[in-house]
Amino acid sequence: MLRAFLFASLCWGLLCAGPSGSAERWFAEPKSPRTASYRIEAALDWPGKALQGSETITWRNTGTAATAEFPLHLYLNAFKGPQSLFLKESGGRLRGDRMGTDADPQSWGYCRLLRVDLDGARLDGHPGEDETVYWVKLPRPVAPGETIRVDVAWEARFPRVYARSGWEGSFLMAGQWYPKVGVYQGDRWICHPYHAATEFFADFGVYDVSLSLPNFLRPAYTGTPVTSRGEDGRLYDATVDPKRPTHHLWRLHAEDVHDFAWAVMPKLSWGVKSWTYRGVEVYYYYQGANLDNLPRQRAAVEAALRAAAEWYFPYPYPVLTVVDVPGEARGADGMEYPTLFTAASSPFEPFGLRMLETVAIHEFGHQYFQGMLASNELEEPWLDEGLTSWFTHRVLGRNYHAMLGTRRFQVDTSFGDWAGFWIGPSIDPLVRRGYETMDEASTFRSAYNKPTLVLDQLEALIGRPQMDRVVAAYAQEMAFKHPTRQDFRRIAERVTGRDLGTFWRDFIEGTEVLDIVIERVAQTPTRTGGWVEGPKGMQFVPPQQVAPGATSSITLRRRGGISAPITLWVRLENRREHRLQWDGKDRWVTFDDPALFDAPIQAAILDPDGNYPLLKDRLHGHWVAKPARRGFHYWSQLLWGALTGFLQGAGLG
Repeated sequence: MLRAFLFASLCWGLLCAGPSGSAERWFAEPKSPRTASYRIEAALDWPGKALQGSETITWRNTGTAATAEFPLHLYLNAFKGPQSLFLKESGGRLRGDRMGTDADPQSWGYCRLLRVDLDGARLDGHPGEDETVYWVKLPRPVAPGETIRVDVAWEARFPRVYARSGWEGSFLMAGQWYPKVGVYQGDRWICHPYHAATEFFADFGVYDVSLSLPNFLRPAYTGTPVTSRGEDGRLYDATVDPKRPTHHLWRLHAEDVHDFAWAVMPKLSWGVKSWTYRGVEVYYYYQGANLDNLPRQRAAVEAALRAAAEWYFPYPYPVLTVVDVPGEARGADGMEYPTLFTAASSPFEPFGLRMLETVAIHEFGHQYFQGMLASNELEEPWLDEGLTSWFTHRVLGRNYHAMLGTRRFQVDTSFGDWAGFWIGPSIDPLVRRGYETMDEASTFRSAYNKPTLVLDQLEALIGRPQMDRVVAAYAQEMAFKHPTRQDFRRIAERVTGRDLGTFWRDFIEGTEVLDIVIERVAQTPTRTGGWVEGPKGMQFVPPQQVAPGATSSITLRRRGGISAPITLWVRLENRREHRLQWDGKDRWVTFDDPALFDAPIQAAILDPDGNYPLLKDRLHGHWVAKPARRGFHYWSQLLWGALTGFLQGAGLG
């Protein structure tokens, strides 16, 4: 009897483990306009991976004109069939993962509207460009400032996960799982269909969600639970669902967020630990095999929390949840939702790459850029992915110094962005909409890689103190709003007092590159002789070399379309050094002044101060007369060290 009692107590304790808090109010004053709020009730059919739900959307027209439409995103219809834009664009592949077999119905999913009501009257509508958007026709126009409450009922089925939302094995990730209203700005709705290469855009609001889940599942979720007092007087995060005796009812609450997500696994399939850091309760849901990685993940998340608070403003929500996705469900990995993100780890990482830290810091960064600074991810993906990648690069550099570091070499924290961008730098500008880029690789370049380097370039132009003030002002002024690139430029120009028009044209709106190289270095011996006039008339003197022996010249060539003033540092064999300036407007220039270059050139470096992180060809921006030569012992030690390191990493050494 005691054993049974202890077992029951343990199971109930496991049920109650999770973000805690009984208050239904987070903030004394709203932090956002709270344009679209949701009260959702949903029940999960675990064997069928299906959901029955109803919701009330409280929406206020914050636009400048009346609207007689009310578009709803039905994101799960992206997996309804091969006719969806998502499937046509992705071909069933995304971020290195792929969907299951076409013939398997479990590979597919859907979101089916059952009814849409306003004031008790049934509303009709029609699909948009595809079935991921449904345009509801309102019985009357809704005026600016007016608030309506729309009741929606739906059913959904989750696909096997390969693109953010879905299930695999015993894990289910519910992202973009409910009908969600678009964003009304000015006199137009922004409610794009679900594209493969882009993510999401929504208004802020308050979410009150009741989830009925089988009692053997442990959920991770956006927000905090609204606790209930049991018959024993204790507070519990969940109660028995009176309609479904084998389910527990979770009442969840979140404020000033623009989305709500949750994930479930059987209680015994994953664990949860929590720590409080800087007033934030941080929960880590982990796979058992990855328990040893928790200290690394925790250190990375706390480094990101600390940096964001110091650079921008403190994380305002009471809770943060980190979900370690199992290996078979990696299609759900690396995704951000308000107060929750997925960041998987691996029990076997032999080479010491900081991938675990990179993913954790990057996904946390999205709590600010797109989470609280809710830019339009479809039309301007670089404003969230680019700023987040730059934030990741800076936090990694501050705390870890390199992605990979050994005694012989280091991999810089921005190396991945640098390499990714220069594969195809002139294809798409930053201002191109995410779903209009040439392909998925180009989307990543223009949304992730190039913005990181462009922001480094802006920092080099205005200086780190000014850059810190620019991004801090942008974050603080545009928090809980919908910023655009015009907002970023306006704030940057105000803070710096500079006209950034040329920078904006070259690096934000353009596709040209900054590519200046040392084309050639030449030296001409100083010789004298030939026919000369002497006391006896013209005499012939055989030509011969005289001191200082030679003069030099160096030619620079601009191969890219961006012209910019650049510095050239030159060292001569007589130990004299020169710093020369070129405006970069012409396609080439030769420096050959004998008064300056009165000896052979020993070494030359373009941009010695690192003013141009976006300078393409650093290899040909350096020149030395006598390249360093490595002997046999150097190369043999390097090869042997790499081989033994690989064997040890594989467990064979």
